Amino acid sequence: MILGKCPYCGGNVLSKKITARGQKVHLYHCEHAMKEKDINDDYVFSATSTCRFQVYSNVLLRWNKRSLSELEMKKLLQEGQIVVRLHGKKGGSEYFKPLILDTEYGISVLWDTQLS
Repeated sequence: MILGKCPYCGGNVLSKKITARGQKVHLYHCEHAMKEKDINDDYVFSATSTCRFQVYSNVLLRWNKRSLSELEMKKLLQEGQIVVRLHGKKGGSEYFKPLILDTEYGISVLWDTQLS
């Protein structure tokens, strides 16, 4: 499924269901970010990859957000920023933070920004 345009190379960002570390997740990646298995059975970017944009849907799991949905990723690609609901370590406190595209990590949370 095509979600939008890659913010770095203009290629299509695709959604693909994969199993990572025994958990089923969505991988949102640029069509030009191709991976292959190396000699250790790890996935690495291939020599023909021209882009490295990718985001796993469970990237915000440490803040008790189970998944970044396809709809949220689509909106992030269109607008460049979305607001996500995160929770404290034990799930008690709830807070809203902006999420932006990041060239190094795919996405970043703006922790210093206060939303009303």
